[in-house]
Amino acid sequence: MTAELPFNRRVHVVVEVLDLHEELGLLQQVCDAMGWPVRKLLAGETTVTTDAGWTARVIEVRIRGVRETAVEQAVATLDALAQNVELSLHCRDATLVERVHRPQIEWHLRGRRRPVSRRLSHALHLAARTGAHDPHAGTTRLVRIPTRLDEPRARRLARTRRAARAVLSHHPLISRRLDPDVHEVGRPSVSRGWHALAFLTLVVTATAICLLGAGLWPAIGADSPRVGGPLVVVVGGYLLGGTLLAVQRTPTHRALPWLIPLTVPLAIPLVPWLGALVQRAYLSPFGVRPAPGRDGLGDVQAGLWVLCVFVATALLPIAYLGWMRFLAPSLRVRGPWLSWAPAVTLGIGMGMAFGLLVLHTAARSGAENRALAVAGGDIPEYFGVSAEYACVEPTSPKAPYYGSPPPRDRPVVIFGQSGDRVEFWDPTARRKTSIRLEDARITIVPHFDSPCTKSAQ
Repeated sequence: MTAELPFNRRVHVVVEVLDLHEELGLLQQVCDAMGWPVRKLLAGETTVTTDAGWTARVIEVRIRGVRETAVEQAVATLDALAQNVELSLHCRDATLVERVHRPQIEWHLRGRRRPVSRRLSHALHLAARTGAHDPHAGTTRLVRIPTRLDEPRARRLARTRRAARAVLSHHPLISRRLDPDVHEVGRPSVSRGWHALAFLTLVVTATAICLLGAGLWPAIGADSPRVGGPLVVVVGGYLLGGTLLAVQRTPTHRALPWLIPLTVPLAIPLVPWLGALVQRAYLSPFGVRPAPGRDGLGDVQAGLWVLCVFVATALLPIAYLGWMRFLAPSLRVRGPWLSWAPAVTLGIGMGMAFGLLVLHTAARSGAENRALAVAGGDIPEYFGVSAEYACVEPTSPKAPYYGSPPPRDRPVVIFGQSGDRVEFWDPTARRKTSIRLEDARITIVPHFDSPCTKSAQ
């Protein structure tokens, strides 16, 4: 398989081609360019016969596709290539090459467990590359014994263990032969402690992201640097470390040096837009819209809130996959379509769901502050959205307005003006009103319980 033409399906195609030196040479050139092996027929391989002047060849067409349509895709690809180069070639028979799976049981030859001091010394020597480490530490050999699935598991394990011990007793190197005093034979070791730690960190990270999306970090004290700082380090280290482990030795890893600088300029206009969505969701219970042209630090903070939650949630399955691949190298042979694509799809779906959770949290905060205003309390600032209390007096009894009539005896809540109009919300009537600035006199008062006297009007 070449780097330019990766494949995951192989199809053996029996073709007939004109028995001329030029045609056979062109066929060889086409197959070499595609990385496809071509050979003559073996004795008794097929019953396909050719007419005089024609000869048969077997081509292994290697393509990337799904199993159900791999044969049709291979034949169509070969026909298209033959037509493009005017090659006298016809497909006669095509068969999908199936991978033969043979059940096997794996046994490992490992050194017997040493004391903790010996293992620490081995780790130090191994890190310093002094060559004085324990040569029997860890797995030194592994053998796989073919087995059948129709026999009981206990009998299957006992039979393959005896066969494995017989195989492990022979090796050109004496240190790799089975020595009962030094070695032990066992199944593949699973670092359950590290796996449990990775899963526990996954739960902690997912919980932290969920609390961040729901706006509950202050409830657990994470707004304090003593609690929030270590939590951010743990969550960030888990996500970044696992993601790098997942994408290493992949085309994505090679694209990261230019992909990351490309995403930064795209995020600059995205952050204020996301912040505007948060402010709009917050103001939705009041029935008003955020005032345009008020982009500031609050918009940036709200946008970063949504962006951080989305990115962290999207990277969560990928990071877990990376840690599992690092702790269990055997997962690498299962192929990307069984692990990589579902992780990315799940991550994007979870990121969008948690992004909606942030908007729901903003709307819930707006509803809580709306109830606070009804009860007569002052509304706190929310990501740059500041509520002001004002007394509104129409300039004339016939001044046009949209909604309920403006109250004259009590203040209303305004969140800034929209062009030549101002929208305000009456906590007592629980209704929204919009009026033109030229049709009303607006006086800002410090609190909701401030009186609207004639002098203030």
